[in-house]
Amino acid sequence: MIDLSRRGFLGAASAAGGALALTGSAHASASAEQDKFPAGEDGRIIIAAMSRPASLDPGLATDMESERIIRQIFEPLLGIDKETGALAPRLAEEWDVSNDQLRYTFTLREDVTFHDGSPLNAEAVVANIERAGRLDYLYGFGNISRSTPLAFPTVFGNFLGTEDCVLDSVEAEDDDTVVLTLSEPVSFLLQALTLPAFGIASPQVLSDSDPGLVSRRPVGTGPYRLHPTEGPETVLESYPDYWGDLSGPEQVVVRPLPRSFDRLRELNRGQADVYDGITADNLRSLVQAGRLILQRDPFSILYMGFNVEHPIMADAQIREAAARAINRESLAAEFFLEGTRAAYQFTPAALGVHSDAARRYSYDPEQARQLLEESDYDGEPLDFHYPLATTRSYLPQPEAVFAAVAADLTSAGFIIRPRPVPWDQGYVEQLMGDENRAMHLLGRNGGFRSPHTFLGPLFGRTTREFHYSNEEVFDVLAEARAESEEEPRAELYRQAAELISEDLPAVPLAYPISGLALGPRVADYPMSPVLNERFSEIVTSEEN
Repeated sequence: MIDLSRRGFLGAASAAGGALALTGSAHASASAEQDKFPAGEDGRIIIAAMSRPASLDPGLATDMESERIIRQIFEPLLGIDKETGALAPRLAEEWDVSNDQLRYTFTLREDVTFHDGSPLNAEAVVANIERAGRLDYLYGFGNISRSTPLAFPTVFGNFLGTEDCVLDSVEAEDDDTVVLTLSEPVSFLLQALTLPAFGIASPQVLSDSDPGLVSRRPVGTGPYRLHPTEGPETVLESYPDYWGDLSGPEQVVVRPLPRSFDRLRELNRGQADVYDGITADNLRSLVQAGRLILQRDPFSILYMGFNVEHPIMADAQIREAAARAINRESLAAEFFLEGTRAAYQFTPAALGVHSDAARRYSYDPEQARQLLEESDYDGEPLDFHYPLATTRSYLPQPEAVFAAVAADLTSAGFIIRPRPVPWDQGYVEQLMGDENRAMHLLGRNGGFRSPHTFLGPLFGRTTREFHYSNEEVFDVLAEARAESEEEPRAELYRQAAELISEDLPAVPLAYPISGLALGPRVADYPMSPVLNERFSEIVTSEEN
């Protein structure tokens, strides 16, 4: 058995293929842009973010940094009230739901224009929703939900034209009225329509022959429009004809700095006004400097996933040994902000669907070793993927977390072969495409307040992430989606949690707290557990 300490695993990670070179390159490019976009001048605010957006196509948005930018440019039909968390009008001023919950009628706001000057109307909304339902066809992905859990198939069961899709039609009743008709209810549909994935783009950039046009030239109705610039930064400037409040900064620069220390340094140098993705190792210096620190309520999950088609990890006894080998309480306390809790199910406690009957794989290294010894595992090296050069809201220190998890597994008798991949080099796609992968670290942010935002994308159908297939789980989640009564719906989600915990396709590790620190030019920032954070609601010190 190879006995690697946590320090040994960190060393292995740092030495792997020059993987950290990306960080230095990104920082150098960002630094070169600083003279062009200095902080605090002419109403400009700079946000030190964690990575570049992967895409500005709303329908493809699955990562925090893409959604952060998309929320500023594009607007959905419905929003979220920042004070109460309730549904609020956005592009739709009014909405009505039929008694059978199969017909949704939305009345659009008048006098709204896209950034290209064209008017918002019902036809534009219909074109966007239909396009989101055809992304598998437009991009040639086939069943894209088998690899990446996109919003449309997660909400409606599948893409348009498939047997599983419950969206029968979307129609323009007149210029200002959009009607969605379902074949069966979707209990959380209104909440789901607040997602950035349902942001409405100008029809001028929706091209079947060039589906990437909307990402290269994003044109929405939001308070900010994209300012073209070279380099890694995303520059947004306020749209003067915006229909709503324009009291926020005139320009917002989102600067990608994957390393937490670099974001801290830029804040301290006055080259950034907001430092997002605080890590526990930087918290003390922020407190000592008197920085205003804001924390998001926990609404994300970090987990260790298994490839259940792997010849070793297909054995449920071996997966249980791995689950019992990990000290989750220690992970939460050591590598995350205070308030982070160890996770034993895949939905945060605030959603109220935890099951007391679900199996709880508590930390028990003795039992882990015994289970492994009784199995057919014979010390074969197991490939374990984890990201480098990034901070995620659910995984602020990936190298350190991997080192701790891998050391626990090694102590129980597993032989771990580290497979580090820089986040910006396609970490998610690389791990899903590796047939030899045994385990990996990943997480999920909740997009709206329903258990489905976690359980649906992860376990609602077979995906390349886990290769997990349980028709009973799929059916229970589909039944929960259609259940209109709250308590029966909650009981269905509990039932799904029990089945998932029995099968153990992944191990929930933590419900992370994420946060950011503000520089002196920012008095307040619109925090949201579902990351519905609109830059137009940033309050600068001059306004306070």
